[in-house]
Amino acid sequence: MDADLVLEGGGAKGVALAGAAAQLYDVGYRFQRIAGTSVGALVGALLAAGMSPTELEATARRLDLIAIAPLSRWSRLGRWGRQAAVLFERGVYDHAPLRRWLTRELARFGVRTFGDLRIDDPDAAFSPGRNYRLVVTATDITRGRPVRLPWDAVDYGLDPNEMLVADAVAASAALPMAFEPVRLRTASGEEAVLVDGGLLSRFPIDVFDRADRKASRWPTVGLKLSAFPEHEGFVVRHRVSGPLSYLQALLGTAVASWDVRHLDDPAVVERTVFVDTSDVSTLDFSLSQDLRDDLVDRGRAAARAWLAEDLDRQP
Repeated sequence: MDADLVLEGGGAKGVALAGAAAQLYDVGYRFQRIAGTSVGALVGALLAAGMSPTELEATARRLDLIAIAPLSRWSRLGRWGRQAAVLFERGVYDHAPLRRWLTRELARFGVRTFGDLRIDDPDAAFSPGRNYRLVVTATDITRGRPVRLPWDAVDYGLDPNEMLVADAVAASAALPMAFEPVRLRTASGEEAVLVDGGLLSRFPIDVFDRADRKASRWPTVGLKLSAFPEHEGFVVRHRVSGPLSYLQALLGTAVASWDVRHLDDPAVVERTVFVDTSDVSTLDFSLSQDLRDDLVDRGRAAARAWLAEDLDRQP
């Protein structure tokens, strides 16, 4: 079955996405277009370039996350060094190794720029400027708005075909205070500062939906790194006991609000595979081998459960 794939962000826990994608692939799903945020953008870039879900799963099981997302130079000096890293480098972790690793992996499949990921689809509902196998989301804090790359490259006076895939993924994954933002020089000489797309929405499930509400060319399947949203009544998610917890509650609510609205829509829930990774920290790059394998296995199990819920989902 041909389908579009949308991948949620979630940092280290994103290895579970590989297991879910591999399970869907094993039963016959073939992904035509892929969208992702943060680690979802990273996984999506590899799949869009041509890495099979089977190889992706094997990579997720063995990949040393600390090697590609090490502490920055300042952060290695301890607590005060981490504060200095945030002040001077805008991030505790160094994402240059991640960009180099992704660049090498993409090159194995002949991919460097989004021009290498163009698709010839004369019957597509989107404009020709959006005919790419991959779209990643980021947040432009200089303009105060979400961006979809390479689709929105033209807003900066740039040729989307020439945009580096690794740069777009790095922007999508630049979690504020954790990773340095990506600076994008526009054609007019201005500088845009791009950070994690998850700042506004970690799960862009509607990115391939048609504006006229007609059926899309391919159905969309979403992979989400959280448990199924059961109706829980009144649940306290952010305890407010002082100025710091108040600020954290404000930021947490702002980040999650758009995606929570999505999940109030039964149609969104129906096309989403929920992988419960709530017990794993987004920034736990020191995942043990057992936990990494467990997360991949959780992804596979969640995809199997989703397929079993409705026989129509079976290719």
